[in-house]
Amino acid sequence: MPLYRSLEELDFDIAELPRVAPARRVLMADPAHFDVEYGINPHMLDETGALRRVDRSKARAQWTELRQAFERLGLAVDVVAPLVGQPDLVFCANQTLPIAADIARDGRARIVPSNMRWAERRGEVEHVVAALARHGGTVERLTTREPLEGMGDGLWHPERRLLWAGVGPRSSLAAWSEIAERFDLPVIALELVERDFYHLDTALALLAHDACLWLPEALDARARALVESCFARRIVADEHEARRLFACNATCPDGRHVLIQQGCVRTCERLRAAGFEPLELDTSEFLKSGGSVFCLKLLF
Repeated sequence: MPLYRSLEELDFDIAELPRVAPARRVLMADPAHFDVEYGINPHMLDETGALRRVDRSKARAQWTELRQAFERLGLAVDVVAPLVGQPDLVFCANQTLPIAADIARDGRARIVPSNMRWAERRGEVEHVVAALARHGGTVERLTTREPLEGMGDGLWHPERRLLWAGVGPRSSLAAWSEIAERFDLPVIALELVERDFYHLDTALALLAHDACLWLPEALDARARALVESCFARRIVADEHEARRLFACNATCPDGRHVLIQQGCVRTCERLRAAGFEPLELDTSEFLKSGGSVFCLKLLF
């Protein structure tokens, strides 16, 4: 299956793609060792260039509130044990790309380990792979050594057999091309162009089969045209809230409730006007490391 990079290349209608069931399990990683110990994205440094300081007890409380929010929505939460020396393990969207059984052509679930761009995070990968493998699924490693950061840059289209793929600071076109070809999977590649938005999940949230929350300025012109063509309902996040409060790092596991960072006032108003129900959560300690709601979980 080819990888699609422009509107002119699209040769299918999303409405006609095979339907897939929504994920009902959530993987989260225990935040016991969460901290900011290095600077691999612009959000980890304060105005003076120093590493931001984390309140671990506050981070634990915020993480627990997020877990409970998923459980209230009827999702089963599995927790990955902490790992000494891996302070960013808590952002468990990044280490793998799970491919569900009804997405794989042969009906067998897959787990694709990430090729993390930064050496500081590579030790997280096998830990998360092992946790997912306990639920079944064949581990299939990429042949390319080019970077790919799982569901930080790979977003499954709600209810359809389609993957949206971020290309830029953390994931490569070569890796997504291999995913498309190996799994005979339609993949739409979107180029990230803004420094603050280093993963696709910081610039685009897929809310329903016809709806998304996004910041257009974070994507190049070809990527913007693809999003505009494929989603009838496009909710533009407030720019300040997207840059500083990670408004687009939201998640909508049921097509209605949008879990989003507390204080995204304008973005939440726009979500309500579009028929969604924002559930505001405080992830302020995790913002210091460059992540929020979406980064802190893996739906599978």
